Parts: sequence; structure tokens; C-alpha cells
Amino acid sequence: MSQSETPEELARKAAHQAYVAAIRLLAKRDHSTAELTRKLQQREHDEQAIEEALADLVSANYLNDARYAELYAEQRMNHGYGPLSIRSKLAERGIDSHLVQRALRSLQVDWSEQAEMAIARRFSPQDIADTDQQAVSRIARFLQRRGYSSSDALQGLRKLRKEQARSSAG
Repeated sequence: MSQSETPEELARKAAHQAYVAAIRLLAKRDHSTAELTRKLQQREHDEQAIEEALADLVSANYLNDARYAELYAEQRMNHGYGPLSIRSKLAERGIDSHLVQRALRSLQVDWSEQAEMAIARRFSPQDIADTDQQAVSRIARFLQRRGYSSSDALQGLRKLRKEQARSSAG
């Protein structure tokens, strides 16, 4: 610190350093506000500098939790994860529950169809057709780990079995 720098100038310099660090992080991938705050704290930026940097990022629309939630939800859905998993992962990333709900609604998806596609990608037709309780439980556990509700999982399995029965009969 040079003797000519005022406390305001030092604070402005600290905020700029936090802003530059945040931009570097955002250049690699999108982050939620909570994730970015945590990472800047780990890099030992002070709270005031972090708050100012985040405010600037939000006003420039470089940081947007609603956009982050929607993109993250779509990405997870495309990788075969269900709404319970997506909700949990977004909460871990500090996204408010109303933004999580909005992101899930924006997907406009039939979760039982998503469960059906996840089953079809993971299990063979023989596994799907197997009505043995152990086989059904294995599929149900898979979907539960992926974040699907029991009703979506069962509905998806039923629809897939009907499609298989139709295609093998025709």
C-alpha cells in the first residue's frame, strides 16, 4: 500500500481484483452467485470487494441465477436425470427454490417419458420385459438414483413394456 492511496481507492482496487477473478472463473463455465461467492472467498477476497464485484457482474448480466438454473436443469435432463436430482443439485449450488421451480417448469417435459428413455438407454429389452420383482427393483433403484419419482419410474416402465409388446407382436 502506498501512502498516497486512500481507503476508498484501496477498496475500489480490491473490488476490481475480485471482479477480474470472477470474470476468469466465468470464462471457464457459468456459475451461480453462491458458487462464485464461495470461490472468491477461497481466493481470499474480502466480503465488500466480493459484493461489489458480484453487483457489477449481475448488472452486466454476466451473472444470472435464473439463466444458470435453466441451463443447468436442461443439461442434467439431457443426461438422463430426473426432477428430484436436478432440484437437489441446484439447491446445492445455492439457487433459490422459486428459481429451481421456474427452471423445471421451463423444461416443459413429461418426466415419465424421460424415465422411459433413461430405462431404454440403460437396460436391455430382456431386462425391461422381465417381470421378476428383482429385475423391476433394479430398474426402480436406477431411476431413483437418477432422481425420478416412483410414479414417473413405474409409468415409464409400463409404457416401455407396452411398446415392446406391440413391436414384438407386429
